[in-house]
Amino acid sequence: MFESIKAKVLESKDLKKLRDSFPDKKIVFCSGCFDILQSGHAVFLNQCKTFGEILVVGIGRDITVQKIKGPDRPVNPENNRLYLIAAMQDVDYVVLNDDKIGEGKIDFYDKIDRLRPDVFVLNDDDNAIEDKKALCNVYGIKFELIPRFVPAELIPTSTSKIIHKINFSLKAPLRIDFAGGWTDVPYIMNGQKGYVSNIAIRPLIEYKGGKFNFSGYPRGSGLSTSTATKLLEMLNSKSYNAEPKSLEVISEDLFNLENKELQWFIGRQDQYAIVYGGFNCFEFGCDYAKPLNFNIQDGIFRKLRSDLILIHTGESRNAQLAVEEVYRNYHTFSGQQAIKELAYCGLKFAENLESGDIESCAEISSRNWRAQKQLAPSSSNELLDKMYDYALENGAMGGKICGAGGGGAFIFYSNNIEKLKQTMKSQFPNCFEIDFDFEYQNIKKLNHY
Repeated sequence: MFESIKAKVLESKDLKKLRDSFPDKKIVFCSGCFDILQSGHAVFLNQCKTFGEILVVGIGRDITVQKIKGPDRPVNPENNRLYLIAAMQDVDYVVLNDDKIGEGKIDFYDKIDRLRPDVFVLNDDDNAIEDKKALCNVYGIKFELIPRFVPAELIPTSTSKIIHKINFSLKAPLRIDFAGGWTDVPYIMNGQKGYVSNIAIRPLIEYKGGKFNFSGYPRGSGLSTSTATKLLEMLNSKSYNAEPKSLEVISEDLFNLENKELQWFIGRQDQYAIVYGGFNCFEFGCDYAKPLNFNIQDGIFRKLRSDLILIHTGESRNAQLAVEEVYRNYHTFSGQQAIKELAYCGLKFAENLESGDIESCAEISSRNWRAQKQLAPSSSNELLDKMYDYALENGAMGGKICGAGGGGAFIFYSNNIEKLKQTMKSQFPNCFEIDFDFEYQNIKKLNHY
């Protein structure tokens, strides 16, 4: 069986004989690395074959591929790549290219000189079109440019992306919600607009080889670990291609995926915060979310970060208790008052931040916390109230529990966060600081889509 493939493999000295054997046949030549064989290669070779009757493919040598692609390439050795391409239905013959690279990264001067093909085919996004066109002109070879074409049945990919997916973990940030939570949930807003201010944070959650690395984050901390893991599973799915999708579409896909799996209606802020990255004040409607345009200087973000501390309470409760309470209370007069207050806080936080007024931001987070407890009293308990009050008595300008109120982590504002940390630790030995920084890149940039 292998002999039929082996018969397609030529050496340089065989090329002139091949040309002489088929004087009336139109011979097509193309060249490439073909490191990890993928669907794009099959489509390209099929396109090349349409220009003639005999297709000869030049395969880049290991030494030249390394010079062009970098020290980690090729993944597959040259003979393996040679015989794989020879096995393709549209390919009639294959040959290893030259072991030297000339102008325009051309490594097939000798092959062109010996074969004298009728047609040379190249992708129209090649970065050395003019050099290769000039070579063809010297030999009177017809020069054909073709666009990269992806049939509807296939998902676009590339060798580089396949290697990246194999070698590197997928990454996603978590988020801190400063104000406005719950107003992103369509079910409880009754057509009213909601506003949530939040920011993405690192260390990043990583997913590789079917395993998660939570970077030391405790589960149930209210930082949206569950949504981050669901996003990474979605991005890793073979049926999902994030590259052509906008951030909005990825966020909505994630929102719809989580809604299908959870037993209660959820909001959009976690999905959008993690996908978009950086600081955002999102406006939420019944069927949409959009980031509002605030012009916040880098220095303000540095000041904000220096005044923030994330303290895990040492206990984590089921946030579903607060969720169920929200759905019991949202339509009451008290619940509606709380929702309006939360929406106000979500927008006002961003306005205060834009002006650089961190102290007012802290006050808004505190107002938000009071409204959150009004809407769902089980968001807090005796211990959490004691911790919160103690923090305010010892230098905190304001703060709130992160997330829906599972009791995981407080975000506090202080001009002396080191002193506040030590004070809280001495009074509540089970609490601990969660180290973090702001993550400004969106999910596509983090994962090179």
